[in-house]
Amino acid sequence: MSNASDDMNVPRATPKRSRSDSFAYGGNLSARTMRIDIDPEDVEAPVESAAQHQHYVDVSPSFIVRRETVRKRSDDYAKLLQSIYDGVLITDLKGRIIDLNTRAAEFFMRGEDQLAGSQVMDLMIGADDSLLESILNNLREHRFTLIEARCLRRDQTSFPAEIAVNKIDLDAEGQLCFFVRDISVRKAAQEALEDAVSRLEAHDRARSQFVSNVSHELRTPLSSMIYAVNNLLRGVAGDVSDRVRRYLEMLEGDCKRLLGTVNDILDIRKLEDKSLVLIRGKTPIAFLTASCVDSLRALADRKALTLNMRGLDRQWFVDCDASKMERVIVNIIGNAIKFTPGGGSIDISMDADPVSKDFVRIRIQDTGIGIPPEALEKVTLRYFTVGEQPSGSGLGLAIAKELVALHGGSLSIQSPPPEGGKGTVVTVSLPVVTPAKILVVDDDGRIVELLAFHLQQAGYETLDALNCSDALQCVRDRRPDVVLLDLELPDMGGMEMILKIKSDKALMKIPVIVVSGIEIDQAKREILRRFSVPILPKPWENEELLENVAESLISSGALRSRPH
Repeated sequence: MSNASDDMNVPRATPKRSRSDSFAYGGNLSARTMRIDIDPEDVEAPVESAAQHQHYVDVSPSFIVRRETVRKRSDDYAKLLQSIYDGVLITDLKGRIIDLNTRAAEFFMRGEDQLAGSQVMDLMIGADDSLLESILNNLREHRFTLIEARCLRRDQTSFPAEIAVNKIDLDAEGQLCFFVRDISVRKAAQEALEDAVSRLEAHDRARSQFVSNVSHELRTPLSSMIYAVNNLLRGVAGDVSDRVRRYLEMLEGDCKRLLGTVNDILDIRKLEDKSLVLIRGKTPIAFLTASCVDSLRALADRKALTLNMRGLDRQWFVDCDASKMERVIVNIIGNAIKFTPGGGSIDISMDADPVSKDFVRIRIQDTGIGIPPEALEKVTLRYFTVGEQPSGSGLGLAIAKELVALHGGSLSIQSPPPEGGKGTVVTVSLPVVTPAKILVVDDDGRIVELLAFHLQQAGYETLDALNCSDALQCVRDRRPDVVLLDLELPDMGGMEMILKIKSDKALMKIPVIVVSGIEIDQAKREILRRFSVPILPKPWENEELLENVAESLISSGALRSRPH
């Protein structure tokens, strides 16, 4: 039987299941619960006015008899129904409301007689028969149903509700029991929280962009200042007195430290948004560490600190972004210099990690003021600085730890040192890789053997060729990390081979070093300079040879541009 209703205005839509099918009433996870969300925004049918909508209410004698039978159960049943905090709607298996508690009547602003016999689906915006079928299917599979939807009141307003559905057996046929909970307060709090989070994210993006823009603006003048100071120290503008040189070195050191802070800020942003790209290559880590120590000697000398190096004469190779790893080492040693009083010492050592196989350990130990026990676990957190210690950005150790972790290594800090005394020990452990391969090309077999001997003594693996044809084939097949090349070769000139390598996209980023005993004219020197090819004279100094090879390996990381 159809009756006109002035209190329902229900568009139809298919209920939308959430991505999770394991959400239990009350928020506890359960494999026995199917969650279904009905999004009012998915409702496509036009909303009818209350006067136009025809709402079905079952008032057939058989239904009335059954309803009264259920409602006239024991007093305990009635008391239990009314005592439940949530609104309760009991329906038959077709969704027709048989019984309800006072709370449900208050939620929907309708009397019990107005709700009795009506369809429970009509109380939820967007619900239809498919939702009822889903509920029955869940019950057949012994699962509960949890629905999130907007429910309609008599005055056409709506409220967000969470509705748990289960089966209850009040007679032989059985009924459905809908527990309706008004979640308006929770939804309002959730929306307020989401709005606050959205505004915070927008603020954070604006802050990050501002910091990034300022940092980029600072890098350009700082780089220009460092370049100018370097040229002055090299005597480009004339001889420099010892007094002026000291001031220029101080200025250079301060510019580099400020540039390091700017780079830290930029790297923090990249680490936060996971956009940091590592440009990796086989790096002689001992040479890189020694170079970092040398770059900080002037700063240590100003405080009369002693820098001791041990174990840096042996070569370990690490697959790393050399510029990033340089920052790590400079940050750690720079901190040791900053927090060590004048006259103290800093020991930088390198050896095989005794705990982790196939790892190399870099250990920086100072005799400084140390780290308070309560701050020890926090010093690698971003922006953390220790109370009375000299000011800083609080980024150095945090970035160092994150960069080391990105390379598959670890960073640990001990203060005081385990062997006793004052100071701090910072240990960086990195995985080692097979040695770099160096191709030696010369038509004189004795020169090849001699170069190979010195390189092997330093820990490198060597390949050799006596002419350009064999060398090119070796470069294509074996992909050496560096090519040592004489310019005078029998089948083609060394310059021609260099041009072949540098014009091949697959080979062009392999660094080349010229080892030549002839005078190289200015035109060839200019070509070599454009390709960043260093020139090593014959006879060579072993230290200069190894330095050129190591520097070529370190710089080749940026040339190779291999993101990981």
